[in-house]
Amino acid sequence: MKTIHSIIVLLLCLMAYQPKAQEAVTEAVAMAALQGFFDALSVEHHPNPRMNDWITHDFLIFEMGTSFNWARFQDFLDEAGYGAWTSTKWRFSEVRVSPTEYAAHISYVNTGEFVYPDPDDPEQSLIERNIWLESAYLVREEGRLKLKFLQSDNISREVEVLPQD
Repeated sequence: MKTIHSIIVLLLCLMAYQPKAQEAVTEAVAMAALQGFFDALSVEHHPNPRMNDWITHDFLIFEMGTSFNWARFQDFLDEAGYGAWTSTKWRFSEVRVSPTEYAAHISYVNTGEFVYPDPDDPEQSLIERNIWLESAYLVREEGRLKLKFLQSDNISREVEVLPQD
């Protein structure tokens, strides 16, 4: 009798259990994840120990004709002297978001502006303006939407000396 009672209690507990509902993937949720990634990537947060909050464990970025996992992309940033940069800003336009139940695809134009020391004259700063066509694929991992893949094609790049004050 005790066994039957235990089984009934167990069945009632299992029937009452409701898994935590996940936030629906919407355009707003997808854009917040994309913006979070770029905020985390900004030089103001470099190096960012919480980047894994924004990217999947198998994240890939295709940039400048090269495929990078996150570790290789960090090396690329370090080789570019990213830690010494003064400012990084990104602005998205022409955004198209295609959400599904568990993922989202976003395509957009990314306009970036970077300020960094001139490699030939560290006392002088350069300002670089880029325009990229980008495509991002985001999936659920660890209960949140994260970037799994980012394709970035640079379509315009201008570098000029930043006037000194």
